[in-house]
Amino acid sequence: MRPTVVVFAGGMGTQIISAAVYFSLKKSGRPVFADVSYFEIPERLAVAGNAGQLTHWGWQLDPFGLTREAFETRQGLTKRNAEMLFDGPRKVGLSLEAMSRPDVQSLFKIPDGINDILPEEFHGRFLCMHVRRGDYVNVASHLIADGEFVRLARKFSGLTHHLVVLSDSPIEADFRGALSPFFNTVLFLDKIDAFAAHRIMRSASILICSNSTFSLTAAILNPGSLAIVPKQWYGGGDRQVEEAIHARCSFQIMQNFAGTEASAGNS
Repeated sequence: MRPTVVVFAGGMGTQIISAAVYFSLKKSGRPVFADVSYFEIPERLAVAGNAGQLTHWGWQLDPFGLTREAFETRQGLTKRNAEMLFDGPRKVGLSLEAMSRPDVQSLFKIPDGINDILPEEFHGRFLCMHVRRGDYVNVASHLIADGEFVRLARKFSGLTHHLVVLSDSPIEADFRGALSPFFNTVLFLDKIDAFAAHRIMRSASILICSNSTFSLTAAILNPGSLAIVPKQWYGGGDRQVEEAIHARCSFQIMQNFAGTEASAGNS
């Protein structure tokens, strides 16, 4: 049987996707190997505003007990003698299927409870919102506007009094001001590590994702939550990956602009 090589790259979300596919194929008995050569290059953090510049991430799966040595590699495998599985629509589809299985979910366990991260009043129902910005703005073909996040969060303000906003860049004062009046307690966290952020998203009762594999994997690995994922992830013709995500979704949220600034512009 022709072997498959799962090519690892990117940050925690894409690494989780690659690991889920790797272990799922491994459990099926297929010959599968990992290419982790991406991580031989030292981590390099990009600064938002430098067009085309993207962070080169280091290995981020250690907190799950998954070191680079946990993945079998083999020299000499190329496109000529193996199927190279790079990041893209097919890998995303395979990973979503894999992460729906308890045996794969168990590979990404997190410690019970979040007492060391969130205040006591959050130990129950809370809304978590992941706003992806950071270096992604340098290369993004589609960016979800702050106003979209605000309108969506407001719709859930009657279900919970507590909101956590996670971002990979400083959260603007206007954005903070637009959200704070609708919740009793709002935490804006833009300086925590990836594993802590993933733990929070996976503990939320309602999770609003950005167009990011980071929050997408947290949603899939938090089956008890109500997960809200974007309808559009990419701009232009680079949108095939959306099909795999939409195939696992049901319903859509209708935007009601009555009484908002948007309705004034249309009147």
